[in-house]
Amino acid sequence: MAKGWDWALAALGFAVIAGCASTAPPPGHSCSIVYTIGEPEVAQAIARGQNVTKPGPLPAHVVPPSAPRRVLEPDGSYAGGRVFCSVAEARTAVVELTAKGVLPKDRPWRVYEVAASWDKDVYEKRPGEYRLKHPARMTQVAN
Repeated sequence: MAKGWDWALAALGFAVIAGCASTAPPPGHSCSIVYTIGEPEVAQAIARGQNVTKPGPLPAHVVPPSAPRRVLEPDGSYAGGRVFCSVAEARTAVVELTAKGVLPKDRPWRVYEVAASWDKDVYEKRPGEYRLKHPARMTQVAN
């Protein structure tokens, strides 16, 4: 398995699912940068030149058995990494999801830029909940 997929699959354990709404750009406009939430270790891996990937959707039969149920859909699939249109939205999501117990409180969650296009690589899974359509590289810390 490639290094990027190791990180992508590990990220399933810390994926963000329900809870916060993200604001889509108005029709005819696009988010210039796509953001996501991740562990602080991702920043270290990026700094070492490792390819760190935020996963896209995964059918249930390829989701690792170690993936926590809280990050999966009812059918056992993974909907893809949560993404946001701004750093502020991602930071708000961290606060809300930590308060709800979705994210562990003892982790210093970070916001990262993702090499993705909002128009081409993002879909709305549920109202206000945006996900990656495909795996995408996490490129740098945004905060």
